[in-house]
Amino acid sequence: MWLVLATVLLIRLATLGLYPLLDPSEARYAEMARRMLTDGGWITPWFATGDPFWGKPPLAFWTQAASMQIFGVNEFAVRLPAWLLQLATCGLMIRMAREEGDERAGVVAAILFSSSLLGVVASGAVLTDPALNFSAFLAGYGFWRGMAHADRRAAIWGFVGLGLGLLAKGPLILLLVGLPALSWTVLTRRWAPFVRLPWACGVGVVLAIAVPWYAVAELRTPGFLDYFLVGEHWNRFLVSNWAGDRYGAAHAQPWGTVWLYLVGSFLPWSLLLPLIFTRRHRLAEGREYTLFLALVALTTPVFFTAAGNVLWTYVLPALPALSLLLAHALRDEATLPSWHWTTALALPLLLLLVVVDGRLLERSENQRGVVALWNDHARHQTGPLYYATTRSYASEFYSAGAVRTAEKASALPRDGLFYVALKDSRRSGWQWPDTLRCEDVGRTSKTVLFRCWAPQPGGLDELAQRHASTEAAAKRPGGS
Repeated sequence: MWLVLATVLLIRLATLGLYPLLDPSEARYAEMARRMLTDGGWITPWFATGDPFWGKPPLAFWTQAASMQIFGVNEFAVRLPAWLLQLATCGLMIRMAREEGDERAGVVAAILFSSSLLGVVASGAVLTDPALNFSAFLAGYGFWRGMAHADRRAAIWGFVGLGLGLLAKGPLILLLVGLPALSWTVLTRRWAPFVRLPWACGVGVVLAIAVPWYAVAELRTPGFLDYFLVGEHWNRFLVSNWAGDRYGAAHAQPWGTVWLYLVGSFLPWSLLLPLIFTRRHRLAEGREYTLFLALVALTTPVFFTAAGNVLWTYVLPALPALSLLLAHALRDEATLPSWHWTTALALPLLLLLVVVDGRLLERSENQRGVVALWNDHARHQTGPLYYATTRSYASEFYSAGAVRTAEKASALPRDGLFYVALKDSRRSGWQWPDTLRCEDVGRTSKTVLFRCWAPQPGGLDELAQRHASTEAAAKRPGGS
């Protein structure tokens, strides 16, 4: 089992740098982390020059920027923190199960979590969710140990998890951890252990970790607290297609979609979830522990059931507890069928095959090749690169921020040599100015790179244009 877990995690580690960043989310966050590193703005992440990013706290960006400081600005470095957070979460899962007398179930749970669809994706993606997931599980583990075993040191670590969660994604962490902890206390009537938690010291730890950044961030960019606390945590939750999003578009989904996301994200292991119910008599042996895991697993989907905007990555904090529940349901089997281990390796190996083959990555979101093509041509004929109609975060990352955006053709330069990247999906609505001459110099990832220039007055280009205009006039009715 340890070998299977190591294989799953190491395959994922090996793939981190084998495929390019994909727009929009991954490339956007990677570019903000790169800006944080190169511009030195470690307090507030920046969406663009002069435009602060108020949508998320900086913990994930700090880890990504620090990794790039060590390993360079590349895909491996910016994705590595997500893998390390996955590794740390697996370690906590194993520790929690071992302390409850079943280390084997912890290893199985780590395998289930790491080989599930969302587990594979999130362990190597440039997102803020892995930081929230680790923080939430650390906090949940600490509160469980503090309430069920009077472990004061672990309880303090639970408060550390709350503080980190506030820096990972904000006040949502208080609900993801507080709701199951309080519900467990009410259902088990274990008020005394709950009251005996080191509240004074713990709250002080939380405030010391999180409050300084929130205060400084508001001072540096006034308006942050209003947008983040009211907009991101109230309007985004309740208002479907919330129009106040400064950095993208809200993701409206039908009521209850989060449950479909939960089942899909835990594939292929969600097919075994009925075992939790059919073998509930086995889980009843550790009733309070099982109840706590169930409450943690259910809190996220229950909370987002009525949310106006939902992404599938939102269910990530439910997966570690769900994996532990399923692993404990399987604990009486001396050896799991071999197809379980084959299945555990299926998605990691499939990802490895996809990134090595590369054909499925030839999509317009992949802009690494376009920037490389521009750099190759710019060695001989220097000129800036413009992206037509929409901003490309991936191209900004790969060009170290040199790429510019031209939402309309009128925004292109009127003189000099420059390059324009135009995606196939945008070509029908793009009209080249008559004053420019552009030639196709290559294509990749469903994007064409053009080299453009403005003809010089009296030059051959102008004479050719006049000749073409004369011929067109002669062909019109009445022309001569």
